[in-house]
Amino acid sequence: MSERHAIRGSLQPRCGYLSSRALVLFLLAFLGAAGSAAAPIRNVIVCIGDGMGPGQLEAARCYAGTNLFFEGFPCQGRMTTWSAGGNVTDSAAAATAMATGRKVNNGVISLAIPGDASELETLLEFFRKQEKSSGLVTTSYLTDATPAAFGAHASSRSDFAQIAADYLGLTRPDVLLGGGGSGLDAATVAAAGYTVVTDRESLAALNVARHPRVCGLFGNGYLPFEYDGLGMLPGLPAMTAKALEVLSQDPDGFFLMVEGELIDIACHGNDLPRCIGETLAFSSTVKEITEWAEGRDDTLVLVMADHETGGLTVVADNGPGVLPDVRWSTTGHTGTPVFLYGWGVNAHLVAQVADNTQVAGVARSRVPEPGEGVGIEHAASDYTVTEWAVLSGGVYRVEHSPTLSPPLWEACAAITAGCPRVTFVHTNPPPCPQGFYRMIPLQP
Repeated sequence: MSERHAIRGSLQPRCGYLSSRALVLFLLAFLGAAGSAAAPIRNVIVCIGDGMGPGQLEAARCYAGTNLFFEGFPCQGRMTTWSAGGNVTDSAAAATAMATGRKVNNGVISLAIPGDASELETLLEFFRKQEKSSGLVTTSYLTDATPAAFGAHASSRSDFAQIAADYLGLTRPDVLLGGGGSGLDAATVAAAGYTVVTDRESLAALNVARHPRVCGLFGNGYLPFEYDGLGMLPGLPAMTAKALEVLSQDPDGFFLMVEGELIDIACHGNDLPRCIGETLAFSSTVKEITEWAEGRDDTLVLVMADHETGGLTVVADNGPGVLPDVRWSTTGHTGTPVFLYGWGVNAHLVAQVADNTQVAGVARSRVPEPGEGVGIEHAASDYTVTEWAVLSGGVYRVEHSPTLSPPLWEACAAITAGCPRVTFVHTNPPPCPQGFYRMIPLQP
C-alpha cells in the first residue's frame, strides 16, 4: 500500500524534474551500502500459514495451553498485506509480494500487473541463479496461488496449465509436494523427469540419493484436514521432512517454501476445530525445520502469514484442550496486519519489516532502511515517480542536492507517512536542474 505526494515547483524550484539517471545513481549507492552488513546464507526456508492472523495464533495457543513453537523465535515483526491499489489481498497477490517484493493486483501470479506485465523474479528464481536447489511444499494442490507465486508467472491464478508448464519447463523446482490435479498429472510430471510418489508410504520409502527430483501428487486438490485424519496421505511435517532430506544433498544450499494452506480453508468456513488443528500442524512443521537446522550458522527460517482470514477474535480462553470462545466477522480475508518471525542467520532483519513486500529482501539478506528509495519510473515525459520505504506514521524531511561532490542538501518538503511506502511525483516540467533526493526521518 502506498500514498502519493507531489513535489512541485511551488515548494522548491530546485526540487523539480529529476533525471532518471541521476536518481538511479543515488539509489544504487544507497542500496549497496544498506545491504553490506548481512552475512551469507546457504539455505532459506520460508514457511507460510495461509490465513493465519493474530486471532488464529491466539486460538491455537489457548487450545494448546502454551505458545506455538515459532512464537519463541528471537526475531519478530508485524507487516501489512494490502495488494496493489490498497485492496484487501488474496493469496496470489500476497504471495507475489513476498516472493518478488512487488505489489500486484489480486489474482496475479508474479507478473508486473499493474505495469508492463513482465515477469517478476521470484525468490525461487533468484536462488536458482546461485545454483541452489529449490522446493515447494503445500497442503493445497501444487498449482494453487501461494506455491505458484514462487515458481510460476501467470496473469490469473486460475491458469493452471500455465503454472504447471512453468514448474515443469521453466523454474523446475527439485521438490514439488502437495495435492495433484489442476494442471498436474503423474504421466506429465514423470515425462518431465520427476520421480512421482502418491501416498505417505511411497514418500517415506523414496531413496533421495537415487531420485534427486521428486514430485508428490497426493490425491486431487486439497489434502485432508488433520482434524479428519490423513488416511494414506502424508501431513505437512512428513512432506517437509522429506523435502529437507532431498534438498540438503546440494552442497550449494537450497530455497524451500512450505505452506499450511488449510488454515485458510477452515477459516473461510469459520471452522474453529479445523483451523486450530491446521495451525498446530503448521507449528509442528516449523519445529521440525528448526530442529533440522539446529547448530547451523548458514540457514534462515522465516515464518509468516500471507493474510488473515475470517476476522477471528478470541473472546475467552477456556483452558488447554478446550476450544476457546471466539467471534468471526467474515468468511473472507481481512486487512489485519500479520506476524513475521525469524530464526537463524540475518534473522535480525525481520525487525525492519513493515510490509509484505520486504520479505523478499530479508530472504536476500537485506531490507530497505526507512527513508530509502526503492523504485523509480517515468510516468510521463514531464514528471518522474519515485517510491520510498518509510515507517508508517513517521515524519520525514525531503531534501535535494544538485550534486554529491560535494553534497549540498536543502529541504524541499516535509511529509507524514500513512503507510510503509510513499510515492513522490516530481511534476516540474523540464528544463530543471538534475540532482539527488533523500528522506530524513524526523520522528518515529
